[in-house]
Amino acid sequence: MDFFAQQDKARRHTTTLVLLFILAVIALIVITNILVMVVFIGAAGQTNMVSQLGGYFSWRAFGMISLVVTGIVACAIVYKWIQLSAGGKRVAESLGGHRISPNTRDADENRILNVVEEMAIASGMPVPPVYLLAEEAGINAFAAGNTPADAVIGVTRGCIEQFDREQLQGVIAHEFSHILNGDMRLNIRLIALLNGILFIGGVGEVLLRGSSRRHRSFNSSRRSGNNRLALLGLGLLIIGWLGGFFGKLIKSMVSRQREFLADASAVQFTRNPQGIADALKIIGGHSLHATVNNPQTQEVSHLFFGQAINKMGGMFATHPPLEDRISRIEPHWDGRFIYRQPVTASEQNKSSGASKNAKVAVMAAILTGQIPAVLAGEDASPESEAASELTKARNSINNIPAALLQHAHDPFGASALVYALLLNRDEVVQTKQLNYIKQGKVAGLALQTSELAPIIARMNSRFRLPLLELSLPALKCLSHSQYKVFKKTLNLLIRADRKLELFEWCLYQLLIHYLDPEHVPVKPTRPSYKKALQVAAEYQLVLSTLAHYGDQHEADRTKAFGRGTNIATLYNIALLPKQKCKLDDFIDAVNKLANCYPLIKYRLLKGLVHCAREDGRITIAEQEIIASVAAVMDCPMPQLERL
Repeated sequence: MDFFAQQDKARRHTTTLVLLFILAVIALIVITNILVMVVFIGAAGQTNMVSQLGGYFSWRAFGMISLVVTGIVACAIVYKWIQLSAGGKRVAESLGGHRISPNTRDADENRILNVVEEMAIASGMPVPPVYLLAEEAGINAFAAGNTPADAVIGVTRGCIEQFDREQLQGVIAHEFSHILNGDMRLNIRLIALLNGILFIGGVGEVLLRGSSRRHRSFNSSRRSGNNRLALLGLGLLIIGWLGGFFGKLIKSMVSRQREFLADASAVQFTRNPQGIADALKIIGGHSLHATVNNPQTQEVSHLFFGQAINKMGGMFATHPPLEDRISRIEPHWDGRFIYRQPVTASEQNKSSGASKNAKVAVMAAILTGQIPAVLAGEDASPESEAASELTKARNSINNIPAALLQHAHDPFGASALVYALLLNRDEVVQTKQLNYIKQGKVAGLALQTSELAPIIARMNSRFRLPLLELSLPALKCLSHSQYKVFKKTLNLLIRADRKLELFEWCLYQLLIHYLDPEHVPVKPTRPSYKKALQVAAEYQLVLSTLAHYGDQHEADRTKAFGRGTNIATLYNIALLPKQKCKLDDFIDAVNKLANCYPLIKYRLLKGLVHCAREDGRITIAEQEIIASVAAVMDCPMPQLERL
């Protein structure tokens, strides 16, 4: 399988299908207009409606009716969109999920949290909260949210009971690919758009019931009008049903294409085709398969890893058949599903040796050509496969001091960790900062911060970013009032020495971008720039700043800068002197880049990555700059471009 050709094919199909969805909405609005006109002709006393339709038609009337109908549909879509704007947690909670506490003592829950943490760091994303659908015995998972900042991962109880660590990695990698590929936002839009279509049918049902009640209540002189109202209601109901039919059909087709892409991406993430293949086989062999028994499942069925509604098959299936998905990953599959009893975390320890041997066998199969190398990442050499992004992420987590990891999973401890990262080495400034923490009136927090400070100071600075990312789920558990105090204290600590350093800006941007959506309404950036040339000056400043922080020699800086401009296709800009790369200007420039269209954002970020990689090594400052710029631009980079 040519992974990149399949990826491009899926994207092209998705664009076509979304266009068909929009055309279906327009067609239904036109049909509704015609229906309303017919009813109005009948109300005017015309008997031969078909012959009179042309004479009755006027652009003004058509425009008025179109405006009303379009307004109603738009209001229904906007209403649903506002409901979903709270982010993935709204979807997870509507399905009966509860957030797994970062410091949970449940072994199964800890296992899924660890897998999510590893996958997040491997993919260069913030660690999302994990929601458990505790009442669901079927095996399933989902990713939901409008942006990576408000994304959540949801898993059913059956998922964490039935899967071992490698299978969970495959499933979670699949869900992370939905986030990185922009599928989450597409899925939310499809939910809102389908709600607008179905609303027409809802209006028809209300009119039909209302006319029935009035028919019984009023005398015969008014029944003629009621009949026309009933006719209008019935027509709208039928149109709504047709809209739902075509809407669900197109939604299912969009979802099926994205599932194949996400399966391939999961293999690329984990470098282990067997993990996700076995997960699909276990679903096939489980008595409940991937069923989710919740009233809201119908609306969000396309978000899940597996077919959440078993009775919805054929052209309405939101997922490809399991056999097709497995065969694409494992071409020589023998057609057998896996049947077994639930597996708990305690049992995982007994089989850890076998799991490692299985992984070695899979890697050997890849290297000997028994498994298509493209499934493990076309660009990956044996050396890069052995040091996969997932392995690097696990090593990063394991190398962080245990005391710090423990605090990262608790809201109180995570707050102290962030404060400790900002403590100034100057004793006078540090004393001032600790007093600011005490002003927050959180008992013991200043003491905890001062105790963690020496450990932070001894820690290798390359673990600052992973530690910060690991702390995000715990910090998202802060109450609204606690977060206000945390954010205020954060600003005071940064301003304590009356100057803003690049690391402080990076840390602040990463935290606020991913924590604000949990507590306050956040207005998303609006795409304004379709061409990179429109932001050439801003990109010149950002790229120059990155080049200066990464390379010590002028020639190397110029070469790295040139590499970044080539990737970004901005050939007429030159490296700025370091004295012209002021932090205030840098901040303004990044904020403007955030208003680019998605494809432009991707190209610009790709240029930053190649600039950093030009000298063969990536400094801590470069990592933090790129991660912060990506956060502000709300554009996670593809896994192949990861640091």
